[in-house]
Amino acid sequence: MVQGIDNLTRIRGRVRARGPDPRRTGWDVVEVAVEDAAPVAGRADLLSGRVGGDLAVSFRRELLAGADPGARLTFRARSVPEGAVAEPYPADGDLRVEPA
Repeated sequence: MVQGIDNLTRIRGRVRARGPDPRRTGWDVVEVAVEDAAPVAGRADLLSGRVGGDLAVSFRRELLAGADPGARLTFRARSVPEGAVAEPYPADGDLRVEPA
């Protein structure tokens, strides 16, 4: 079995689309237009290269109140083989949703 790289990146961007995650019950996939990204101290940064493009990110649905198309999200996510996953239990200040 291959062990993944411990990684985490802070991302800011706009919601383009949102729908149920077919792989995870209670999760949504959000298409994010990535405006900015930065490394998290002590962790590998595997997602900063996505600035200027779109990134599909899985989120626990209950975290996404107000995250309709056009909303701005600031969050931390990790790269996984099937895409990107936002922190499921973010600390205060590590997830922000600014409605459109």
